Amino acid sequence: DSLIQSQVLDKLNYYKGDLKRRHLFINTMEVFLAHPLLRTIGRSLTLGPRLSSIHSNVNHHDNDELFEHLIVPYFNDEPGYQPSIIHSRPLSLWYTHPRKYSFAYFYGSTNRRMTRNYRIHRQYFLEEVAINWKKVGLIGGKPFILEKIGHDGGSESDIESGQHGEQTQKRYNQMKTYSQSVFCPTLPGDSPPQKRFFDVILAGCIPVVLVFNTNTKAANHLNSDGGRNDSERYGDFGKGDSKHNHTSWFSADSNGYTVQDSYPWAKHSSTLPPDREIDYESFVVQIYGGVKNIKPTLEALMENQTEIQRRQLELGKVAKYFTYGAGEDAHVYEDAFSMMLESVIYSLNSGKDYSG
Repeated sequence: DSLIQSQVLDKLNYYKGDLKRRHLFINTMEVFLAHPLLRTIGRSLTLGPRLSSIHSNVNHHDNDELFEHLIVPYFNDEPGYQPSIIHSRPLSLWYTHPRKYSFAYFYGSTNRRMTRNYRIHRQYFLEEVAINWKKVGLIGGKPFILEKIGHDGGSESDIESGQHGEQTQKRYNQMKTYSQSVFCPTLPGDSPPQKRFFDVILAGCIPVVLVFNTNTKAANHLNSDGGRNDSERYGDFGKGDSKHNHTSWFSADSNGYTVQDSYPWAKHSSTLPPDREIDYESFVVQIYGGVKNIKPTLEALMENQTEIQRRQLELGKVAKYFTYGAGEDAHVYEDAFSMMLESVIYSLNSGKDYSG
C-alpha cells in the first residue's frame, strides 16, 4: 500500500485537494480483485459491485475521504453484437424473433465451492430440475435447454434437455442458443455482477434472477484495510425509496449488494439523470421464494405472450448500452462507452467533493 501511495499516487501532481475529484481511475475488474488501496480511491470505473460511495445515506466523519464507483458492463467481443448490429435491429424484432426454447441454462462442473458461497443456488436449481422437471419436458409448450459445459467450451455427454433426451452437438454457440430462448436464468455467482447477465440481454433473452431482501444497514461498506465494516455508523446504502433500497439479486446477507449497487446505471442509483437510468425491473424476471418457484413463474409467463413481448421490447430498448464499439464501431453509436462518459460527466457536474 505504501509503495503504491508513494510511487504512484503521490507522484500525480494534480491529485490533491479539490482537484482529486477531476481524476478518473480505470479499474475495470470486479472490485474485490482490485488492490485494497485502489478499491476506495477517488472516482473509478469498475465492474462492480459498488462497495461504498458518496451515494451512501451516512454522516461521514471529517477524516473520511469520499469515493465513487461507476459500474460498467462486462465486455462481449462477439462481432455479431457490436453496436452497429444492435442499432440496426428494428425494435419489433426483439419481440417477433422466433424462439425455439422456453429457456436456456449452461452450467459448469459442480465443486465444493458451491457449498461455501453464493453459487449454492446454482446447485439448488440443478437439484430442483433433476427432481421435479424431468417428467415435465416442456415449459409453456416449448422445450428447454440445460447443458453442462466442458473445459473446452463444448457440451459434455450428460446433457439434460426438455426434448426428452435429444442430444445437441458437442460444439455449440451459446449466444445463438440464448437468442433462440425466451428466458435465461442468471443465478448468483462469485460476485453480484456477472458476464452472463449482459450476454443474454444482447442475445435478446430475458434474464431470470432470484430476489433477496438485504434490509441491512451495514452492507456494502469497507473498513480501512479493505474488509467489511459492520459498524452501526453506516446507514442504508443507495438512494430511492425503501422498496428499491434493499432488493438484491445476489444474497440476503450483509454482502447482498443491492441492484443499484451491482448493475450499470440502474434506476435509483443516482449515476445518471433519472430519465436516463435503466429500469432493469421492467424486463428482468424476478423469482421470489427460491429456485422452486422458477418453473411455476416461467409457466405462468409463457401463458401471457403480451407480457413476454413487453419485456422483450423493454430489453431491446437498452441492449445497446451493454456493448462496446470496437474498430469501425468505436465512438460512432450510443453504447456502453458513451453511457460511461455520460455518467462521468454527470458525476463531475453534480458538485460532489472527493477531497476528504
